Amino acid sequence: MSRWQNTLCALWACTSVAQLAPAQQKPRLVTKAEAIQPMAATMGTVTATPGTISFTATDPDLGSDAGSSVATVNWTTTGGSTASTWNLKVRSSAANFANCATVHASAVTVSCSTVTGGTARTCSAPFALSTTSTQVASGKESSSAGAPYSVTLTFTLADSWRYIAKQSPSCTLTLTYTVTAP
Repeated sequence: MSRWQNTLCALWACTSVAQLAPAQQKPRLVTKAEAIQPMAATMGTVTATPGTISFTATDPDLGSDAGSSVATVNWTTTGGSTASTWNLKVRSSAANFANCATVHASAVTVSCSTVTGGTARTCSAPFALSTTSTQVASGKESSSAGAPYSVTLTFTLADSWRYIAKQSPSCTLTLTYTVTAP
């Protein structure tokens, strides 16, 4: 075996035997079964639609304002393992809305409503948006090629008299979605 092949075997936790002089003991790599990891899935492009969700909070006495649309996050995987778990997380790019410093990202509640793709799918409980990545949904991977996944999210703004918003320029907040499929 070449050095590259020995390294490859070590990465995949297989047993390799190298031929040495007949009187010497053969070296071997011993692993525990739980240390063997399945192959990583190849992930397709992650998309989030629509690109913009608006809030039209006109009366803080009403308490909250649902976003103008639900958001859908989509992606595909190939070569996944049904023993592996995928995760979708979301975070805000800033602690406050741009152009509206009094409106905190935590005023937005993220709720997962639908998850498709793979098995054992689950939505996390609703949570306040923050700059820390928070898990929205998870499930077991599909082993199919080009397996589609989709998560539907709802964003709600907790309106308050404390929030001073502007119409021009608009108050904005950028979100980052992170999908892991080991």
